Amino acid sequence: MIAILTGAILQANIEGPITPVTADYVERVFRRAKEGDYSHILIIINTPGGLESAMRRIVREILNSPIPVITYVYPQGSRAASAGVFITLAGDVVAMAEGTNMGSASPVSLMGPMDSVMQKKVMNDLKAFLISILEKKNRPTFWADSFVVHARSYSARELKEYGLIDYIANSVEELLDSVGIQDRAIEKMDKSTREKVLEKIADPNIAYFLLLIGLYGIIFELANPGFGVSGTIGAISLILALFALQVLSASMAGVLLIILGFVFFFVEIKLQSHGLFGLAGVVSFLIGSFMLYSSSPQGIGLSPVSIWVATGLTLFFFFVVVALAIKALRLRPSTGKEGMIGEEGEVIEDFDEKGEGRVMVHGEIWWAKSDRPLKKGEKVVVVDVRGLKLKVEKLNENTEV
Repeated sequence: MIAILTGAILQANIEGPITPVTADYVERVFRRAKEGDYSHILIIINTPGGLESAMRRIVREILNSPIPVITYVYPQGSRAASAGVFITLAGDVVAMAEGTNMGSASPVSLMGPMDSVMQKKVMNDLKAFLISILEKKNRPTFWADSFVVHARSYSARELKEYGLIDYIANSVEELLDSVGIQDRAIEKMDKSTREKVLEKIADPNIAYFLLLIGLYGIIFELANPGFGVSGTIGAISLILALFALQVLSASMAGVLLIILGFVFFFVEIKLQSHGLFGLAGVVSFLIGSFMLYSSSPQGIGLSPVSIWVATGLTLFFFFVVVALAIKALRLRPSTGKEGMIGEEGEVIEDFDEKGEGRVMVHGEIWWAKSDRPLKKGEKVVVVDVRGLKLKVEKLNENTEV
């Protein structure tokens, strides 16, 4: 006989990779549940996995909750993989929709390949953690080997037949009917604006492009010092990128290789090494990009399309935008004092015995001084500007300017 349960239900949704932002959201949900009058907490799950540290925070909330927790892999086509296995099985009631699956909970190194001893330690640690969850929920503990050691995954129907999950339901209403909950007042608790923004920033592809924008801005500022807009945008983007990369446990070696690639590109433009530094920059940039999330948990990865698009944009940025900015800096100024030096003019009156007279330069009449006598009509070149008076010399006298 099914017990008849009543009371409001607080619903949370775990969608996408498990990150510290996800854990912050779930912890906020449980605080809200403790402050309100809720009979159950319903967590709808669709995740490829994520960070172990964030997963443990979520499991801790579920296991220590005084309010019963229903975990539900939903809708059809969803999954609870890797870290999602621990979260799902921590629920007091576990349900899945048809067409969903759960499994593949083997650990993946965040810091590169592990030696056999370290891999065994991590594997045993996660296996023991899952066993402790299964024991607390009175579920068969042999599943820990299947999920963690052998990385197997099972359909919802298989798990129901094996007795690991409690219900198969294709809608929230069907699930609540199966559990025996009436008066289904469901309050959905969405992520806050802050959490949504941080979640977007923590997307692997967005974090990657924020890193590139940050480096673009700083490099352009160095190549073309000015008002500082590009440097400001670059600094802000770089700070956001570093936050996101830390959240995603990105490879520091990958980050450093990307930065090194930018340095190589900049040196190529400055020194013109006939492509040597440019080629080194491309190789460093590509290797760093592919390494960035290569050792991150399942569900956290960088699209190859993003890498190739970023490579093309980076080459364009350096060899077109930055190259033109540096070329502009090398051009002789065309205005002000420096802009007058090297300009040609014509003597409009004979210079006096002091070597002074008037010249026409750029359609303007200037007082000028020369170290030797000049006659009206002679061509001169400006070699210096002293206040409002030019120093000139006769043209074609091999004068350096």
